Amino acid sequence: MSKQATSDWVETGQAAEDQRLEPVYWRTRVFRNSYVRAGKLHRVRGWSAKIQHQGVRRTISLGAVDQEVAAEKAAAIFAQIQQSGWASIGKAARPAVPVVATGLESDDPRESADYWRLRLVERKYPANRLAKPEFSCRIEHDGAGCYFPLGTLNEVQAAEQALEVYRCVLGGGWEAAARFRRELTLALIWAGSPFCCTYLTIHSLSGKTKRTANRPKTDTGKLNVYVVDPDPTVAASIQKLVNQAERYCCRETFADIDSLGSLGREDEPGLLLVNRGMPGFSGEELDNVFKRKFPDCPVVPFATFEDSEQLFDSTAGSLNGYFLNRTPTGELFHLLEDESVADANGRPRLNPATIDRLVRRYFKNQIDTLATDRVEETFPHLTPREHEVMTHLSRGALDKEIADLLSISIWTVHNHLKNIYEKLGVQNRTEAVMEYLQK
Repeated sequence: MSKQATSDWVETGQAAEDQRLEPVYWRTRVFRNSYVRAGKLHRVRGWSAKIQHQGVRRTISLGAVDQEVAAEKAAAIFAQIQQSGWASIGKAARPAVPVVATGLESDDPRESADYWRLRLVERKYPANRLAKPEFSCRIEHDGAGCYFPLGTLNEVQAAEQALEVYRCVLGGGWEAAARFRRELTLALIWAGSPFCCTYLTIHSLSGKTKRTANRPKTDTGKLNVYVVDPDPTVAASIQKLVNQAERYCCRETFADIDSLGSLGREDEPGLLLVNRGMPGFSGEELDNVFKRKFPDCPVVPFATFEDSEQLFDSTAGSLNGYFLNRTPTGELFHLLEDESVADANGRPRLNPATIDRLVRRYFKNQIDTLATDRVEETFPHLTPREHEVMTHLSRGALDKEIADLLSISIWTVHNHLKNIYEKLGVQNRTEAVMEYLQK
C-alpha cells in the first residue's frame, strides 16, 4: 500500500476542526492506494483519506473515482466522526455504494460492489475492433485469476456485474463462470526452436456452448481449419475468429485428439490448430490419428493465457531465443497473409514447408522494421505498408524486388510509391529516399 508522510496525517486540535469540515481541505489530502502484483505497481481507481480523531487513525476508502467527489465525501465522513464518533461509520469505514442485494451480510470486502468499483479497468487491447469500450475486472480464486469484460462503462453497473461474477466463481468454481465472457491471450506457436509465436486478445463465448460441425459437401473456396481444445467456450471463440478470416473456414472443433479419427479425405483438412496441453499432443497419438493420414496438413499448436504477461513468463529461458509478436485485433492468421501461397481461386495452399518459410520471413521483417520505428514517429502520415516500401527502397531495392519481398504485385508497389511521393512532397524515388533518411 502507498505510504504517507507524517505531515499528510490530519492533525488534531481545535484550530484544525473547522478546516476539516470543508472539502477544500481534503482536495490535496486524498490519495490513491497502490499494490504490487507480479512485480508491477498498480494503483486502484478510487480515492482514500487518512483521518485522525481522538488518538485513532484510520485509512478510509471513499468509494469515489473523482477527486472532487472524494474530497466532499472525506469532509462528510469527518463531520460524522466528529459528531458521533468512530462507531457511527461502521466496520467498513466508508460510505455506502449500491450493491447487489442478497439478504446476506459478510465481513469480506469482496462481497461489496464498492470493492469491485475501485478495481475496474479499461483493458488496452480489445478482442474486436468494432466493440464498444467497456470496463473489465480481474477475479482471483484458488490461486488463479482471470479478467472478465463487464459490458459497460457505467461504474455502478460494472461493479454489480463484477460482484455477480465473483459470487459465481466463489460458489461454483471456475467451471461455473463459463457463462460469463473471459478475456484470454491466444498464442499460436509457429516454431519451437527458436520459439516463435504470434498472439492476440480473445474473449471466450459466454453461456452453454455446443460444438457444431459444418462439413459442406461442396467446395467453399476456403481453406478448411479444424480446432482441438477441451474447453468448448474457447474452441467456439477460435472457430468464430477463424471464420472471420477471408480465406479460412473452421468446419468443426474437437474435444480431444482421438476425435480427429472421424475425419476423412473428403473433409480436406488444410490446417489443424491443437491446444498443446492436450493429452497425446506430444506423443504418438497425434501421429497415429492424424499426421499419418494427412501428412501434408500443417499442425500448429496453440496455448491460452490469462494475459500477455503470463505468456512472456512462460517463454523465459528458451535455449535458442524467442520471438513474440502481437497481431492486429481479430487477425488470427496475420502471419499467413501472402498472395504467393494462394491458388487461382485465392484459397491458401499450406504445407509444413510453406509454414516454415512464412514464419522465417515474417519474423525477419519484424526485426528489419525495428530500425524504422523512430522514422514512423517522424512520418505518422505514412501507412505501415508505405513505411515497409520506403525501408526497402532506401536500401536500394528495385520495384520488382520490393514486390517479391512484400508478396504484392509490382503495380501495388507503383501505387504505394505514388502515394508516398505525394505525402512527402517529392517528385521521384531519389528525392523520397533522401527525405526519408534525412528525417
